[in-house]
This record gives sequence, structure tokens and C-alpha cells, in this order.
Amino acid sequence: MISGQNETPVYFVKLQNLSVTCNVEQQIDALLNAFESDEGIALLTQALNESAREVREVAYWLLTETNEVSAKQVLRNYLPYARMLCLHTIVGSSEREPNYFAISMGRKSLLSNCHSREIKGYAYQSINIWDLQTGKLTHTLSFAHEHMATGQDGTIIVGHFQHIIEVLKSWETKHPLMLHPDSAGEHRSNSDIGSLVMSHNGAIVACGELGSTPLGLIAVWDIQAERIIHSLQWQPNAVFSNISKLMISPNGSLLLSQNYTHFARADQDLHRLWNLQTGEVLCEFETSPHWLADGIAITPEGTCIVSGIRENLVKVWDVMTDQIIYSFSGCSPTAMTPDGKVLAYSNDVNEIILWDLDLNQKIFSLPGNTSPVKAICLSSDREWVVSYYADDTIKIYGLFDE
Repeated sequence: MISGQNETPVYFVKLQNLSVTCNVEQQIDALLNAFESDEGIALLTQALNESAREVREVAYWLLTETNEVSAKQVLRNYLPYARMLCLHTIVGSSEREPNYFAISMGRKSLLSNCHSREIKGYAYQSINIWDLQTGKLTHTLSFAHEHMATGQDGTIIVGHFQHIIEVLKSWETKHPLMLHPDSAGEHRSNSDIGSLVMSHNGAIVACGELGSTPLGLIAVWDIQAERIIHSLQWQPNAVFSNISKLMISPNGSLLLSQNYTHFARADQDLHRLWNLQTGEVLCEFETSPHWLADGIAITPEGTCIVSGIRENLVKVWDVMTDQIIYSFSGCSPTAMTPDGKVLAYSNDVNEIILWDLDLNQKIFSLPGNTSPVKAICLSSDREWVVSYYADDTIKIYGLFDE
């Protein structure tokens, strides 16, 4: 403690002021002193949002060292994953592996075309919706589609069959809006749709063409205005090359298109990063079996990062610079929270590893299953982790109310 008539004890100095007037060591010293003060929990809580990683690490460690009830609640709010249990196991069967598996935050539900037993041609015939809190199947929507997507609140669901996009604006009313890319004038395309994605806010949808003669076309739709706002085009290679996956950044500013071809690497098309405000391509990346992203996030600093498999390792990289930020020994699939603070991936014993990218440390391992993990999704509020396995089992992890 520093004493004196005009001096204030270090641990009573607010951390937002310390971040301006003191270096990291002084901030840590203040936390150590604050640990035994009446204001300790409040200051440690505040320190979890400090810019310096070392300060956050010390604050987190100190909070784990106290038995205060308020500290336990802070840790539960900050990194709840270490206290998660498997609340529900859902057993079912699917004729074909699902291609969509996501959490609707607005309705606290899981949306997927897994456990869809009736498949006609390339189309799934229904979408199943489970309540996360109860694990019960609450809705089965009759909705023929090859791919589907939804925003974070889940109020709008889109799906496509061949070259027609169908939009359900609510689950109950089931009044679809038919969007026809082949009737959009200069955007005319009779090619089938091969990929689909919706922005987190549910405002826009992007779809990529599919065909034996690639057109090099992604149509970006404004759902409310019912019109195409961008026709993203390029000159594809003269081989069978199609977009295998589209991803929109959580803030809706960027679109990542990933191409796939069965042919030799020299003939492959490129992955591309697009500006969704201007429609311009920002970056191009070589396609390879070692470059496939399946999670996208925007960090608090504004950096767009993706997670996926590169060189047979789980990696997180800056999608603007292609610089590797983190590397892990693990397996796909991967998933990230929209703020890029938590990464989930699986290992060779089918456990799900939860990693705090903010502190760069492992949080917890969720128990494995007898079958490989095929899909993972994380809720943006950090309250839920849901996984799908090759044996068609779904597991819902959450916090048990004590």
C-alpha cells in the first residue's frame, strides 16, 4: 500500500486509468493488491476486458483462486465452457449427412437438416428444430432444399432447390417468397445454385452457381427489398470448378468464397474475399486441400479471422493477410464465437477442445463420443455448445442451473 496525505492506494485506482498511466507490470501489481481489498472482485472483473493479455491472464487466475460467490459468477459469465455438462443427447437417423447445423440465438434452438429421413434426389425434404433448453424436437418444417441458411435470430430461413431460392419469413406462417436468379435481367443465370449463406442479421443472402460450365458468379440478395444488390463475377478456369462454401463475416462486411475442383492443383480456381459494401474482390488465395476455412469471426480489434484445416492441422489465420495466428494439433470441424475469442475443434479421440483465443489457453475438453465429430456450433452468448456425430447423435452442452 502507498500511503500519504495526497496519495491514493494503488488498488483503489480504477483500471481504466491505469491502462493510460501505468505499464503492464504496474497494472498486475495493482491486481495483486486488489485481490485482498473490498473492491477486489470488481477490479478483477474489469481487468478481464483490459487490452494487455498478461493483465487478463492474471485477473482470470486470481478470480479462480477465491471462493467468493461473486467471483464464481464472474467466471461463469466470462468463460462458462469449463462448467458445461452434456444436458441432452438426441438419437436419430439420417439418410444423408446434414449440410447445415446452427444455433438460432433468438429462439434458443438448434436448426439442422439432420435426422431428415426422406431424401428425394439431391433435396432434403424437411428442417428439424430442437429446443436447446429441453432437447425436445419442437418443429419439423416441410421445406425441400439442397442447402439452407439462417441468421442469428432464426426468424428467416432460406433454402434452394436447383436455381430457385425460397425464403420463409417465419416458421409459423410458412409464406415463402420465391426469388428467381434466372429472371434478374443482366444477372440472368440458368445454372443451379451450389452454395448458400445468410448474414448474421438476416438481411442479405449470397448464393454461388453450380454447373459443368462455371460462370464465375455469386449473386448477393437483399431479402427485404427482394432484389440483387451485387453480382460478383470473375473469369473461372475452364475446368469443372464450383464454389463449395460461402461465409459472411459476423459484421456483414466481408464474404469469403471457397472453390473446389476434382482436378489438378494447377487448374484450380481461387478462394476470394469480397467487400460486400462495394462488391470488389479484396484478396485471392490459392486453392488447395490444405486451405479450407469453416469458421469466421471479427475480433474486437476489427480483424477478420477464420478457422479450419491447413497442412493437416487446425489453424486460425487472418483472412486479409493469410497470416497464421494459432496452430493446434486437432481435427475438423472447427467453430468460433463471432467475436473470435473462443475456438472449438475436435481431436483424435472425438473430444471437443474449447480454446480461449483471447488468453491463448485451453478452457476445457468436452467428453468424446464413439463416432467422429461431424459438426460443431457455438452460441454467441457462450451458453451453448452443440455437436453432431457420424452415428447421427446430437449432444447439447450447457450450464446446469445449480
